[in-house]
Amino acid sequence: MKRTVALSLLLAAATALGAPATMAQAQLKTVILLQPVPQIDIRNAPWAVAEEMGYLAEEGLKVDIRTAKGASVVIQQILNGSAQYGMPPPENAVVAYQKGAALKFFYAFTSKSPFPLAVMADGPIKTLADLKGKAIGLHSLTAVQFYTTQAILDSVDLKLDRDFKMVDVGAGIAALKALETGQIAALSTNVLNYAGFENRGAKFRYLISPQVAPIFGWSMMTSADYLEKNRAEAVGLARAFNRGQLFCREKTEACVKAYYKRFPETLPPGVSEEQAVKDQLRILEVFLEYAPKAEGQPWGYYDPKAWTAVVDYMVATGQMEKPVDTTGLYTNDLLADINAAPKTKTQ
Repeated sequence: MKRTVALSLLLAAATALGAPATMAQAQLKTVILLQPVPQIDIRNAPWAVAEEMGYLAEEGLKVDIRTAKGASVVIQQILNGSAQYGMPPPENAVVAYQKGAALKFFYAFTSKSPFPLAVMADGPIKTLADLKGKAIGLHSLTAVQFYTTQAILDSVDLKLDRDFKMVDVGAGIAALKALETGQIAALSTNVLNYAGFENRGAKFRYLISPQVAPIFGWSMMTSADYLEKNRAEAVGLARAFNRGQLFCREKTEACVKAYYKRFPETLPPGVSEEQAVKDQLRILEVFLEYAPKAEGQPWGYYDPKAWTAVVDYMVATGQMEKPVDTTGLYTNDLLADINAAPKTKTQ
């Protein structure tokens, strides 16, 4: 309780800067948004800011953020109407789309791959070629990294089982220990997890290939039918998120405090509030680093070449037998409205 109150007071200065008056809760439409992760993490900070600063309320919306066991569950829930939106990476959606699922991505956030390999900075592995004959650790052999790792190492003609092996080392400290003790030569998870390890003093060298680097990660998606019927809602949702992420870029500390206020369950036990904010600032900065604005394009832009890179790597790693034209799977048509100033609703 003391933590929540203290963080609320710390955030007050930011919210007093001009957070707009919110609509009565009864007037807000609640939409469900699924994240393909086991627990809430910093990628939801822009949503926390969007709620705290009233950006969502200005759009007449309230977001019920839920976690799901992977992107395939997110897709299933959206297609059967149990959820309206999700923020998965593209791979499972491409497979579903090839099989006839009517899905639509409409706002890109991470615009480069958040799944490089990590090796110890002072260790013997300097290049991808050095991983020949080595073991690479994954938090799960069913995770998307099972494929991204193969694609990265294929760039130096290293093949799974012939030249390297992948092992399940779990998540958290167990994974870091496996790398530090030499049980594995490299770790394959995501940059948010790496940043958390760096908060504990770990120092990494990151390895990735040119083929995988442009493959974006988390992105906003719904069903094609729902988007057609609820275009204004989707625009408002993405606009609130976009404003939230811009706030996070300008006022990182206030952003983290909003995150902890909205998701108090993420506060680590036994850590002071000051240290918790400091640690999370590093992770937030890494998250935002992987979401740069495309040169000459609006926030949320999908580069067609990035989608081609996704399909090429999926075929190369056996996730698909043949390429698919993904032009119907995403749209940039909403971005002008998403990046425009909101029209305040009548109170």
